[in-house]
Amino acid sequence: MELTAVAEALGSVHYSPLTSPEAGAKLYEFVSRAGVDDLLELGFAHGTSSCYLAAALQERGEGRLTAIDRTDAVRRQPNIHELLAITGLGDFVRPIFAETSYTWELMKMIETQSRNGVTEPCFDFCFIDGGHTWNDDGFAFFLVDKLLRPGGWILFDDLHWRYADSPTMKDDPSVRGLPEEERATPQVMKVFSLLVFQHPGYSHHRVKQGWGWARKKTRENEEPSAADLIDRLHATPPERTSRG
Repeated sequence: MELTAVAEALGSVHYSPLTSPEAGAKLYEFVSRAGVDDLLELGFAHGTSSCYLAAALQERGEGRLTAIDRTDAVRRQPNIHELLAITGLGDFVRPIFAETSYTWELMKMIETQSRNGVTEPCFDFCFIDGGHTWNDDGFAFFLVDKLLRPGGWILFDDLHWRYADSPTMKDDPSVRGLPEEERATPQVMKVFSLLVFQHPGYSHHRVKQGWGWARKKTRENEEPSAADLIDRLHATPPERTSRG
């Protein structure tokens, strides 16, 4: 499905998408050009970003997206099922609704992929746009690492997001009960800078317009040009991306 077609289909729906057309275009372009087939998305909200990812797979004629969010995502209007029906992309997406968190679902995937104490990686790309906390996404990174193939990419959204800035969450009783330090800290950035950047198995780190990219190393020497695509995607003026 061409980029303009999926953007027009989503634009015909009356809702406030949490992924902008500009951010969706970058996801679409990456999947179209990076040669990634097996995709994982942690946190899909309405499913807007899922549609852009799936549209690129459909345009290439191969691949599948596994998208995980909590069960309350099905109550969103529209929800991911409705957007996939409108865009006709349902064959390329497997939505999973987790009772508690995507970390539990990742545990089950690792269990399924493990033989004789070794996990066989099964994804080429993971887009993390879910919990936005040190506890959720820090743990998720190490779980995703077991499932990500060498040479695969991981992308974190909302590096600078903070509870204190969220108009929908800052006044929530559960958030007000957090220590001030946790409410004021951009926790996804902490995950990226302290865990991903320092991990010896990752390279080609890029921080671009609120997104954090990194590539899992292969056993062979990698050329710096492997990250050129990321630089080109973000060569346009910065656009603010949001959750979902």
